[in-house]
Amino acid sequence: MDNIYIWLGLGAIIVAVLGFLLAGFAISPYQQVTRVELIKAPINDVWESLSNLPTQTYWRQDIKNIQMLDDDAGLRWVEHPANGSASTTVRKIKEKAPQVLLLEMDNNNGKGSREARLSQVPGGTRITFTERCETQSPFKRLQARRGGGLDKKLDKFIQELKQKFVAPPPSTNSDTVSGNAQA
Repeated sequence: MDNIYIWLGLGAIIVAVLGFLLAGFAISPYQQVTRVELIKAPINDVWESLSNLPTQTYWRQDIKNIQMLDDDAGLRWVEHPANGSASTTVRKIKEKAPQVLLLEMDNNNGKGSREARLSQVPGGTRITFTERCETQSPFKRLQARRGGGLDKKLDKFIQELKQKFVAPPPSTNSDTVSGNAQA
């Protein structure tokens, strides 16, 4: 009788693993997300934020540090996430200041790219972000799409970039607020 429960348990585990595997195969290995955003800042300031990699650790909360690599004339670096997950190797593929920046990204979930196309418009800078991801492993496809996947990741990046250009609230001086000005 105990053997039946063991076989039922093993069967349930096998069915669950096969279910995850089939679900992973049902998801396309290719994913693409495009966003068009207005950043209320001059195009050169936005370009500087996107292309000056070491300073991204100041406005990107998901990055603990960026390690520049010596090869490829400085066009490759490793982003170490703040949450302790796997690092991402990034390579600058195309740069046409201040209009186009194309990055290639590679981590344990797969390979991808992020393209930023900038144009000056009234009120700031319009950016079209296109992020692509290719994940071959069916299990990693499920993992990559968990919690919103590429959509959520790109939205967070854009919100942090926008937040960088929001002016801090004006500070209040206690002397002028309390009316302590002396005549």
